[in-house]
Parts: sequence; structure tokens; C-alpha cells
Amino acid sequence: MSRISQTLSLLSNLSSFSIGPGTALEDDKVDITEQFLPRRQDAVFGDQFIFQTTTLRQRIDAKLVLLPPLPCDVPPFAKSVIYLSNLSGPISVTVCRVPGAETHVFRLSIFARQADVKVTLPSLFRGVVNVNDPDGCLQRGQIRYCHAVRDGVRCGLIRLDSCALEDDDEVYIHAEGSIELRLMPLPPRSDGCSKNGMGSRVGRHVRRIFGTS
Repeated sequence: MSRISQTLSLLSNLSSFSIGPGTALEDDKVDITEQFLPRRQDAVFGDQFIFQTTTLRQRIDAKLVLLPPLPCDVPPFAKSVIYLSNLSGPISVTVCRVPGAETHVFRLSIFARQADVKVTLPSLFRGVVNVNDPDGCLQRGQIRYCHAVRDGVRCGLIRLDSCALEDDDEVYIHAEGSIELRLMPLPPRSDGCSKNGMGSRVGRHVRRIFGTS
């Protein structure tokens, strides 16, 4: 099996599905847990590397984990691309970048036509957040930023409504409901640098974000 085939098999990055009229219940919830390995820029070919989910009324609750590269892989890497769309239900998404994946950048696009959006970004998020504001949500105070996000904006680490650079994280939100933007807490410091130590730290981080023991 080729390196690209192994990556596609492991990540299931083409996880696109649609819920047609009459098949979704408003109280249903779509739980998504996906792990992403960085992939080399020269290995990218088309939409096979885009993770995409679309629903009609269901609530989307997504947990996305950015993993460090495999030992055999070297930069430059392409951005991991995630697209979440919900026609009338809310979207909640948490993006976690585990230790060793500091150079694993991503592009997250969210479309929620009517309902609310809640986004929790990696603690070391560096890049742009662009919110499409068709109905004056900003003026009505429907967009809430936590203190950590505001601090990042003041320090210039997070840029609002700006153009992204090649090594930036990117978040694009189009929503007509309320929007809440948070950062994950900083992970505890660890001096362990052995291979096993790194693996155990990544494992703990993944278990924490997935809510397992």
C-alpha cells in the first residue's frame, strides 16, 4: 500500500455525507471525531484530503485532532482542510493540536445558516479568524470572544478579518446565529523527550479531547 493510500485509509479525510429532507430529526446529533496527519504538499491531489460534513437539522458536535508528522515525513506540509455545514442546526467544534504538531496548520470553514456556532481552537492558535457578518451580528453583540482570544488579538498572534499567510491557521465562519470563540487551555509542561514519552503525551492529549479515560 502506498504512503498516500495509507494516509487516506487512516484519516478517512473524505467523510462527506448529506442528510436529505425527512430523514433527520431535530433532536438528533452528529458526533464526529477525526484525527489528521499532516501530508506533504507534493502529495496533495484534489478533494480526497478534505474532511467535509453536511447535515440538514441535526446538531454537529465535532472533535478534530491535529497529529504530528510521521518520523519518515519532512516539511513542507499542506494545511489540513475541514468544512462543516449545517442548514438549520447548531455546530460545536473543538480543534486540538497535540504536542509535536506545532507546525501542523489547518483551514476550518463553518457554515451555519440559522443556528449557533461554538468553536474551541488550539491553545497555540496562530493565524486568522474571518467572520462573514451578513446581518450585522457584530453590531448586535452576537459574537463572543474569550479573554485568551482577545489577548491573542492584542498581541498580534490572532488577526480578525485578515488575509492568511502560508503558515497561518485559518478559520472562516458564516453564521446567522450567535458565535462563541474560545481557545483550549495550555497543556501542562513536560520535560520528557523520549520517544515513548512523546507517544504517551500524545495519547493523553487525544484521550482528553475525545473525553475518554
